[in-house]
Amino acid sequence: MRHRFRIATLSVVGLTAGLAGLVLYASAAGAAPTYRDAAYGISATGAAPIGAKPSVSSTDGQVKTGSGGARSSDGTVSIASATVRAGGGKASAQVGGFTAFGGLVTASSATASCDNGKVTSSVSGTPAGPVGRNGSVAYGVKSTNSDGSVTIVAMRVTMKAGAGTEAATINVAVATCAAVTDGPNPTPSVTKSTTAPPSSTPSSQPSSSAPPTARPTTSSTTGAPTTPPTSNPTQAPPGGGTTTQTAPPPSPGSTNVVVTG
Repeated sequence: MRHRFRIATLSVVGLTAGLAGLVLYASAAGAAPTYRDAAYGISATGAAPIGAKPSVSSTDGQVKTGSGGARSSDGTVSIASATVRAGGGKASAQVGGFTAFGGLVTASSATASCDNGKVTSSVSGTPAGPVGRNGSVAYGVKSTNSDGSVTIVAMRVTMKAGAGTEAATINVAVATCAAVTDGPNPTPSVTKSTTAPPSSTPSSQPSSSAPPTARPTTSSTTGAPTTPPTSNPTQAPPGGGTTTQTAPPPSPGSTNVVVTG
């Protein structure tokens, strides 16, 4: 009766440990999504630099917005207005009134958008292709970043370095986002409770009804008896002669079964 009570107790403990492992597994599976959303109106390098303005970014899914104009310190590169937005796996930038290098390159509007890793863009302005002696214009420049996010530049102006001039790159209407993920994938084969559930049976069973002295001890390496068995009473063979003693067959002992989780 006590053995049955012990088995029931161990079963309850094992069930509790198993449920704890399931809770840990569910927590890992329900990890918060990862976002990599950003957008800005314009940036420029070279003789007339402009930091990314206006600029917003979101990594927690919350939508961020910004607006405003921007211009280089010498006034040769500028945008009249821009509205940017990022968050929830989406990003967008809308720019108006872009001009550079004394009107050599212009755009009345430029738009870039990114939605869950898919991008689009549009530009109304100087056609794509060569500009002046050292410049070029490109539309819809797409790139994939090291973190898996995707960036789309609606309009890119590149000026090569020439005699007395510095190389320059201008990006107009830029959006970045990535396909929304649910965090790290759970690995059931590795994610387990730290406490292994116990065996449903006691570590040892009661020995057989034979007296302990009638059961030989078996060596763990050779299997040969280490304790001499008890002899049977001497039996005289029919017709006389020398008596012999026969050792009784060893009684099977209990076996401990190791149960792994």
